[in-house]
Amino acid sequence: MAQKTFSDKWKDRFDFYERNGLPGSPGYRDALKKVKFLRRARYTFNFYAFFFGFIYFCILGLWKKGLTLFIAIAVINILLGIIELALNVNLEGVVKGVNIAYAAFCATSVNSAYYLHTIKGVDSWNPMQGMTRKDAQALEKLPSRQY
Repeated sequence: MAQKTFSDKWKDRFDFYERNGLPGSPGYRDALKKVKFLRRARYTFNFYAFFFGFIYFCILGLWKKGLTLFIAIAVINILLGIIELALNVNLEGVVKGVNIAYAAFCATSVNSAYYLHTIKGVDSWNPMQGMTRKDAQALEKLPSRQY
C-alpha cells in the first residue's frame, strides 16, 4: 500500500498539533497567541469544511464524525420546523443562525479531527474529540504515525 502524501499546509497543521497539542490543551491556546492572524487561521479554521461540511469530512475519510454532525443539524432543523408549524411563528433567523453555527463548527473541528485520524489513528464518531482538556491530554499520549 502506497503511503499517502500530504500538502505542505496539512504537514504544517500536523506539526503544529504535534508540538503544541490539541485544541483542548493549554499549550495549544498559548501557541496560538504567538502566531500571526493568517497563520492562526490555518490552524483553527478550514474554509472547505465551512462551505462543504459533511462532504468535506467524507473526502478526508472522516465520514463518522461528519455523519454525526450532519444528523445532529438535520434533527435540529426538523425540530425547528415542527416548532414553526406548531406555534405558527417564523424562525427563519434562528434556522440561519443554527446552520451558520454548524458550518463554523465543521470549519473549526475538521483540522484537529483529521490530525487525530491520520497521525494518531483515532477513528471515532465523536466530532468534539480533543476539544476538552482531559480528552486532549489522553489523546496526546497516543503514539504518532509518520506522515
